[in-house]
Amino acid sequence: MSELNGNIQQPVQEENSLNLSDVWHLIWDFRWWYVLSVALCLIAAFLYLYVTQSTFSRTAKIIINEDVQSNVMADLITMAGGPGTDSYSSNANNEAEAFASPDLMEKVVRRLSLETTYTEDQGIRQVERYKSSPVEMSIEDTLLSSAFSFRVVKTGDTSFRLEDFVAGLVNISKSKIDGRLSEPVETPVGTVRLEPTLNIDDWDRDIMVVWANPMARAKSYSSRLTVTVTGKNSTVLAFTLTDRFPVRAERVLSTLIDVYNEEWITDKTRAARNTAEFITERIKVIEKELAGVETDLKQFKEENNLTDIQAMGQSYINELGEYSARNFEVRNQLSIAGYIRDYLIDPRNARALLPANSGLSSSSVESQIAEYNELYLEREKLIYNSSEDNPLLVEMTQSLDAVRTAILRSIDNLIATLKLQAEQIDSEENRVLSGMASSSGQEMELLSIQRQQQVKQSLYLYLLQKREENDIASLMNVGNTRLIVTPNGSSAPVSPNSMLVLFAAVIFGVFLPFCVLFLIRTLDNSVRTRDDISMLTSPFLAEIPLVHEGRKWRSLFFMSRKKRMQQGCSTRIMVEQGSRDMINEAFRVMRTNLDFMMGKGGDTKVILLSSFNPNSGKTFVSLNLAASFAVKGAKVALLDMDLRKGTLGKALGLKGQGLSLYLSGLSDDLSSITVNMKGTLDVLPVGALPPNPAELLISDRFRKLISELRSEYDYIFLDCPPIDIVADTSIIASAADMTIFIVRAGLMDKRALPMVEEISKSGVYPRMAIALNGIEPKERKYGYGRYGYGYGYGYRYESK
Repeated sequence: MSELNGNIQQPVQEENSLNLSDVWHLIWDFRWWYVLSVALCLIAAFLYLYVTQSTFSRTAKIIINEDVQSNVMADLITMAGGPGTDSYSSNANNEAEAFASPDLMEKVVRRLSLETTYTEDQGIRQVERYKSSPVEMSIEDTLLSSAFSFRVVKTGDTSFRLEDFVAGLVNISKSKIDGRLSEPVETPVGTVRLEPTLNIDDWDRDIMVVWANPMARAKSYSSRLTVTVTGKNSTVLAFTLTDRFPVRAERVLSTLIDVYNEEWITDKTRAARNTAEFITERIKVIEKELAGVETDLKQFKEENNLTDIQAMGQSYINELGEYSARNFEVRNQLSIAGYIRDYLIDPRNARALLPANSGLSSSSVESQIAEYNELYLEREKLIYNSSEDNPLLVEMTQSLDAVRTAILRSIDNLIATLKLQAEQIDSEENRVLSGMASSSGQEMELLSIQRQQQVKQSLYLYLLQKREENDIASLMNVGNTRLIVTPNGSSAPVSPNSMLVLFAAVIFGVFLPFCVLFLIRTLDNSVRTRDDISMLTSPFLAEIPLVHEGRKWRSLFFMSRKKRMQQGCSTRIMVEQGSRDMINEAFRVMRTNLDFMMGKGGDTKVILLSSFNPNSGKTFVSLNLAASFAVKGAKVALLDMDLRKGTLGKALGLKGQGLSLYLSGLSDDLSSITVNMKGTLDVLPVGALPPNPAELLISDRFRKLISELRSEYDYIFLDCPPIDIVADTSIIASAADMTIFIVRAGLMDKRALPMVEEISKSGVYPRMAIALNGIEPKERKYGYGRYGYGYGYGYRYESK
């Protein structure tokens, strides 16, 4: 399509449907909507900040001692060996998981009495009162195990009323129960007692009391607790807890660390207690055996009157000394191994720790016992946080049984080996003793009794020493953590972030109307700019700006499309001599381009104006275009050819005779139906609407009418009905010299443009040109506005 503007013909350059200028107009033309949206969003943001209680963060750090010596069974010195050690290593990641356990947090909740919260009703917001509640609830007997809540309404200095009972999320009673402070009250949730606090005088509003079982409350706190290892090779744990009250967060973190250390100490002293019980039982047995040997020795000496046994066999004693020492070592090892075997096969000790570092010379047995005890402690810790059906627990139990069986097998092998060694030593002793056959048998028997006494006495003293060491070790157990950063944090809340919320409100307030306006524009299929009709090959005459009869925002958001079209087409003469406003300049441009298209011949020009849709403004355009020609001195006739509606006559308020009377042959006087509007502009209305408009238009009277008018007027404008509705316009087109097709911006669908192109190429309507009517000034991309002047050469907004 080409543009005719004066004597210049320029090709139309297509532009993007949405550019930066369009975005700017979407913002600036509806700026008050943006202001209103931002204001509403800011009000909502301030309301959110008011009703949302602030949340604070507190942080603490501890260090895990990785190399902690186990003092439960440390340094049990055997009679034939050196000291042994048993080390316990704590993994920082595992301990971090232990700290996050709800079971550990449950003990904290119980110790700090965090099961109950008190919330004050302050109208549109609820404010929790921690350590500032006027009353505190104590439960004497609850009927529920999950959670419940109720409202406390003050009715007097010491009286109150309970109402709005809720169990979980279900209202369990609508009754109201009266009570007095410090007295038990029977309620649907159980028996409770409300005690006054130091803040009882500040009780002015209703208090909502909410109770939850410790485990549920512990899970809530655990979900807000973060435990992290500060470094890859670090054993420092960092704790972060968020809470509405910083004091409560600090207390929870401190108590959590204390509870963990207490559990650690309890777990580590279990092995010491088990060892103490084992040693005590063995001491009792040794005491009885030693007492029996000493009694036998006393009786033997009394019966045989023996006083000095050294003089009787000094030579043999020296030889037997070496064997005695070896025999003592072997017998001692055999006795300890027997004790451990008896402990292993005892059903009462099937699930108990084994005595470690008991003095056995076999390092493999000692290492197996240490492995069994470590695996046993891990299994006990897992049982504490799990159930018997846990697959990992079942696997660990099987491993324990396997290790226990291996230990028993090793003990049996050790006992067999020791017995063999004892038999060999006895054989050597018997060999030496055979040489003492000449000595008195009484002396031999005495030496045997003394040897038994020495073995029992040494073992007894050994066990007494180990019992004392074990008792001292159990008292020296301390927690494996050390606090390096006490719970602390900033006095500023971490949420809600006021600046972020207000910034988000501003962004959303700007973004929301922009999206709505952009969506409206995107979904709008109507023609709005000259770019939208660039596919049409017919010449383009001009752009007619929209005439607003009221505020644009009201026309956009509160009127239907039909009403907006009618509002923008107020049919009246707006073209006046000397006026330089936007609408006058638009019709001057249209008049100039129209003269250029029709040429400078002397023939009278008959111009047909029509459109594709009703309410396109063709009557408004035809009236003002005719007035623009009349302003320059031409004699102009404007005919209302819409014989079915008489739109022009109705708009101008013309009543009486009209074209229908002439075309039907009832009158031959054109002057009687001609109305002078202004200067040289005459209007011929329809008059009475005829029943047969098509027959009148194809009659010779219509040809005669046009012929007579050609002789009297310079320009004849025919205001015709829409092309696509009735056939009247196609009949009238045979008498026209030129056709102006009015496209109404915002009304005509882009999908109908191919039909307009077909109409133009059909040849039914001579010399068709396009005029775009009702365009918003901001939408204009061509003409004077394209160069920044607008209509009126710099007087764009000058009123008439």
